Amino acid sequence: MGTAQLIMLLGGLLLLIFLSMTFYSSFRSKSDIELYNEALITGTAIGQSIIDEISTRAFDQKTVTKSITVPDSLTVVGSLGPEVGESNSTLFNDIDDFKNYVRLDTLVMGVFRTRVNVNYLSKMNPGLISSSKTFTKRIDVFVSNLYLQDTLKLNYVITY
Repeated sequence: MGTAQLIMLLGGLLLLIFLSMTFYSSFRSKSDIELYNEALITGTAIGQSIIDEISTRAFDQKTVTKSITVPDSLTVVGSLGPEVGESNSTLFNDIDDFKNYVRLDTLVMGVFRTRVNVNYLSKMNPGLISSSKTFTKRIDVFVSNLYLQDTLKLNYVITY
C-alpha cells in the first residue's frame, strides 16, 4: 500500500468518525428533547391533579361547616397548614392544609417531586402575597424531575 492510499484511508476513517459523531450527537439531542417533553407533560398532569384535589376542599377551616362574611374570621396567616391530626392529604379538609405539602410520585420517568404552597393574596394587587387574611388564596404547585430542566410551576387562585 502506497503513501497516497494510506492518506486516503486515514482521511476516509476520519470522515467516517466525524459523521458517526455528528449522527450520535443529533440523535442524543433529539432523545433529550423527547424526554424533556414527556417529563413536562407528565409533570403538568401531576401538578394539575393536585390542584384539582385541593380545589375540592373548603376554602378555610372556618368555612368547612358554616359561611363567614368577614375575612377576619379566617385562619391566621401564620397558622396556614394542616391542623393537628391531619397527617396526610386524605385527611385535609380545607385548602390551606396543603401548605408545605410534599408528594413523591415514582413513574417510568423516575421520581416526580411535587411541593405545594398556599398563601393569601393582596386585595389591592392580586399578584402579591398578603400578610393579612383575605378572601383570595393562591395555590402554587412546584414539580421537579430529573428530566425537567427547571422546576415546573403551576398557580391557581381561589376566592371565597
